Amino acid sequence: MVFSRLLVDAGVAGLCVLVFWLPRGTPPSALAVLIVAGVLLRSRWPVVAFGTVAATTLAGALLGVAWDPFVAAAWTLYPVAVAHGSSRMSRAMSVALGLTVAAMLSIGVSERQDVLRYVFVSLFVLAGTWRLGEAVRRERQEAAHAERAEGARAVLEERLRVAREVHDVVSHSLGMIAVTAGVSAHVDVGDAEKLRNRLTRVERASKDALADLRAVLGTVRDAGAPAERRPQPGMKDLAALTQRMRAAGIEIALTVRGPDDLPASTGLAVYRIVQEGLTNAARHAPGCRCQVTVDAMDGTVIVEVTDDGGTLIGTRHHEKGFGLIGLRERVESLGGELTFGSRAQGGFALRAVLPEPGA
Repeated sequence: MVFSRLLVDAGVAGLCVLVFWLPRGTPPSALAVLIVAGVLLRSRWPVVAFGTVAATTLAGALLGVAWDPFVAAAWTLYPVAVAHGSSRMSRAMSVALGLTVAAMLSIGVSERQDVLRYVFVSLFVLAGTWRLGEAVRRERQEAAHAERAEGARAVLEERLRVAREVHDVVSHSLGMIAVTAGVSAHVDVGDAEKLRNRLTRVERASKDALADLRAVLGTVRDAGAPAERRPQPGMKDLAALTQRMRAAGIEIALTVRGPDDLPASTGLAVYRIVQEGLTNAARHAPGCRCQVTVDAMDGTVIVEVTDDGGTLIGTRHHEKGFGLIGLRERVESLGGELTFGSRAQGGFALRAVLPEPGA
């Protein structure tokens, strides 16, 4: 890459010498050698290259040995504009060009009309090159800014995803533990077997919560550190979920229609919807009867979780709960729709409609 750039720079320098120096009828002098040397410095030290070539070009024009309208200087100016182009540098360049014009118009010039033409072409070449470099610099800055913004958005989305997963895991597990512990507190002290069963359920719920948290948080560990992996739950795990929730004292009827091999994101969403619905039912309507229906047909997955209210009196309000808010964000991120609220006949209903990917 560096060698190819040097070849291009050498070609440009040689072309400028052939076109703008030799036709003047004077053999190549030390100034022409400086032009070539300055252009060859373009890739390594662009500012030094531009200063050398511009000063040499101006000296050659004033001495009458060259008539280069700063084409070689413009070639070295482009990387300077790309690297340092700014309003402050533009003002500095304008001052430098103004001083150059004054020097050309006042020192040893016999044909003022030719000089004016030469100055006009030189200004056009240098200013056009500078503007082009500034435009490329702005474009690169905007692309870098867009890339950083995209990276920040991806990080934010990942944080929200992890936060939703952690909330779902912790909320469900702690809800199970709280309900089971509450029931255990009313077990007769003489019924050791029933108390042991309750404590075993608390232990199992705690272990499941820890395993789920390791699986979720393992995705945000340092890339160089090994992380424990565990498959994300899906529709195949609904039966085990409902079985665990029955231990919390609610009756559950589960109906699943359609394939259970949905895409991972959709399957996880279905699992979390059912989990949230049953956890809320166990927490807010102890002793209720729940109906869970998952219908994956005709390119749409419909998930419904309803309960009859159990021993609850009055209307339940969950609109401000983080669980349902996070659940709505999860469903909407998949292009679906989530509705929930109290039922007229009592109890609570949670319904989600998810498009099946590829349908």
